[in-house]
Amino acid sequence: MVNVVIISHGEFCEGLLSSLKMIAGDTFGVKAVPLIPGEAPESYREKLADTLSSYSEKEQGFLILSDIAGGTPFQSAAYLSKEFKIGLVSGMNMPMLLSLTLGKTAEDTLDSLVEKATTEDCVGIQSKVFGRGERKQRAKLSINKN
Repeated sequence: MVNVVIISHGEFCEGLLSSLKMIAGDTFGVKAVPLIPGEAPESYREKLADTLSSYSEKEQGFLILSDIAGGTPFQSAAYLSKEFKIGLVSGMNMPMLLSLTLGKTAEDTLDSLVEKATTEDCVGIQSKVFGRGERKQRAKLSINKN
């Protein structure tokens, strides 16, 4: 099975992992590796390599979700592709993490998961401008009858 690791600047990835557990009830084997403020890139790369090495199943590779492309976490994962089979996707968000973890099967390959991560469903971006005083029917967020 392809392993999922989330990486970010600061505690963002740990927060996503905590939210995943809150929403879905489990972490699905996902591990978070945050870059701590002041941490040297070499130290972070070693920490990420240790995390990847800690998985018992490594043959099918790792899907690594990063906060932004080009930052230290992203560059560290790219560097480690010399040692590990890695699919690297930037721009991670909660809909992406939920779609990938809840929909992942034993038959999924690294390539298929990278493809899934970049679909419109995983991007999770929607927009709507609400005008002041607009009276469209929307779902109520509270039990208040007003």
